[in-house]
Amino acid sequence: MAVRIRSLLPSGPLVVELASGSAVRLSPGEVSRELPAAEVAGSAKVEKLRAQRVIAVEDVPAETTEEVAQETEPAPEPADSPGRRGKAAAKRSEAQDD
Repeated sequence: MAVRIRSLLPSGPLVVELASGSAVRLSPGEVSRELPAAEVAGSAKVEKLRAQRVIAVEDVPAETTEEVAQETEPAPEPADSPGRRGKAAAKRSEAQDD
């Protein structure tokens, strides 16, 4: 399951330290990217911020998580695409083929 963290502060930035040791910086009213639930579960720092009503932790529906995963997959390149070689390399290979 995934979660998002929302800053409830009316002003000023907020840094939320996660269970893994990484941190999320949020502006007032900003919502974090999707995070694994394990990042917030059992974290005393996250619980303290929730108790102070500085942040809200929101569950992300499973359907949304699957849709995001599908959208982030790169589209396959066409076979005749120059790909990462760039235009100059593609022109050189075309000239060599002639």
